[in-house]
Amino acid sequence: MRKLSFSLSTKGHYAVLLMYELARSEDDFVSLAEISAAQKLSQGYLEQIVIPLREHGLVQGKRGFGGGYKLARPADRITVGEIVKVAEGPVAPVKCMHDDFSDYDCPEDCRARLVWEKVGNAIEGVLHSITLHDLVEGAAHTGKKEDTDHE
Repeated sequence: MRKLSFSLSTKGHYAVLLMYELARSEDDFVSLAEISAAQKLSQGYLEQIVIPLREHGLVQGKRGFGGGYKLARPADRITVGEIVKVAEGPVAPVKCMHDDFSDYDCPEDCRARLVWEKVGNAIEGVLHSITLHDLVEGAAHTGKKEDTDHE
């Protein structure tokens, strides 16, 4: 049996990876060249992706020597859902769920719409439940938020 496919675009995926690298560096400014090398991503593409992240207050930039980007808020206050929404827009598992997709031939009384709304809400719920701190600590992978203060 095949699994239902939900996938982010490269833009959303790279935005999460970029933010992950900034979270790992804590308060230090990190250049896009460093992020590009660490994650093996195109620096040119990262330059495009960082613009909306900065405009939406997720990152701060600094020009010149020692410049780069850092998180604008603590890693435990930024969710993967927020990053994905800035990079991609709202999660919509089917095209007719997009607000700007009014030309799609979907009946007004479409019964399946309720299903796709619930699927979209569930996906958003998961994305918003995972913070950058969780990613750095590895808790997102295990599904458990671990207490790291005991070390």
